[in-house]
Amino acid sequence: MAGTIYTDGGRTGTDTSGISEADLLRQEIERYRSVFESASMIVGHELVKPLTSISGYVELLEDRFAAFTDSDAKRYFIRLRESIGQLEELVESFVQLLRFNRVGDQAGVLQSVDLRALVEKLRPGDGRDRSRFRNAVDPAMPPLLLRRKHIEVVLDNLISNALKHSGGDAPVTVDAEVIRERRGNAAENVLIVNVTDAGVGIPESEIEEIFNPFYRGSSEKRSGGLGLGLALVKNIMDIMGGEVRVSSAPGAGTKVTIGVPLSGDDRPGGSRSKEHRDGS
Repeated sequence: MAGTIYTDGGRTGTDTSGISEADLLRQEIERYRSVFESASMIVGHELVKPLTSISGYVELLEDRFAAFTDSDAKRYFIRLRESIGQLEELVESFVQLLRFNRVGDQAGVLQSVDLRALVEKLRPGDGRDRSRFRNAVDPAMPPLLLRRKHIEVVLDNLISNALKHSGGDAPVTVDAEVIRERRGNAAENVLIVNVTDAGVGIPESEIEEIFNPFYRGSSEKRSGGLGLGLALVKNIMDIMGGEVRVSSAPGAGTKVTIGVPLSGDDRPGGSRSKEHRDGS
């Protein structure tokens, strides 16, 4: 709580005599955090503009020199596009991480969400990734009240991550169910979504670290990941009061499970929800 505002010879200040050192420290941390967030958002926005220009000029150069058959030139253009794509991904992930970085912020409005349709929207647009993507959400699942933007960002990151780490024709599957979790005398409805891949897997020693910003595990280094996607997922799940779990082993693929608490009116038909008790 701020102290009393006082005036002394035309100068203004805050009387902090009645505030504990711990409260003063919290206020100072909050002030610096606010400044950092504002500055970071501006930096993120300013980085997007030159990247967009660079990308546009590279496309123009490619069109202009399309008739040339110089293999080195073609390889350089490919590397340019890949580098621009990595920078765009980094900036977008950075901005999203800041946008969802505080529990209680960005609470969002609950909206009716057709989960199967949302997952289908996130299906890759073309190529091999599109054909190996499996949307296993039950078509009969009724709409649920969810923070749509939050759950969309979470699923988009999990699906992209799974596709990245399971090359070839290895399938990536998304399935979901609503369960009834009982804790003592209380029970709540929880949306469970699994994103499962058949990729390289994650060593047990790295599982606790993968949710830290910019952490890049052994498989991430091979695939060129930036180490922000799962940190963003964890932050958003904290905001929604949910949880995220990972089950994986090297060479055995990975299953990421999120649990999103639902309000009492969100249960999609009593017979569809599974009853789970502590320890079951």
